[in-house]
Amino acid sequence: MPLRTLLLIAGLLALLFGIGFLLAPRAMLPLYGVAGDPHVVLMTRFFGAALVQLGLVLYLIRDVGDPRTQRGVVLGSFLGSLAGFVVALTGQFWGLVNSFGWSTVAIYGLLLVGYGSFVFGRPRSI
Repeated sequence: MPLRTLLLIAGLLALLFGIGFLLAPRAMLPLYGVAGDPHVVLMTRFFGAALVQLGLVLYLIRDVGDPRTQRGVVLGSFLGSLAGFVVALTGQFWGLVNSFGWSTVAIYGLLLVGYGSFVFGRPRSI
């Protein structure tokens, strides 16, 4: 898959979830079996804002051709996806979210594989 496509998909996913968590946390949290306490709603909105920012960066940078910039975005996204994957998996194993949380594990896992193919794959123009 071309890097442009990966960044497009990742950017749109982050925007979609980010807007949901930012604007409708009380609707999103029950999907994961999480109570919508005021403190949790506030932190969910912060998470949503961060996802919107990330989504916009990934979407807007998808056509940048500078190899150093691409490498930085790919490496940062790989490490961020690794952290997200570990957190999502931990949440599942600790029983903090319901079975819908496995979708988060899958999303982070797929992004991790996608970015990993550019980090560890055969040298090529990314």
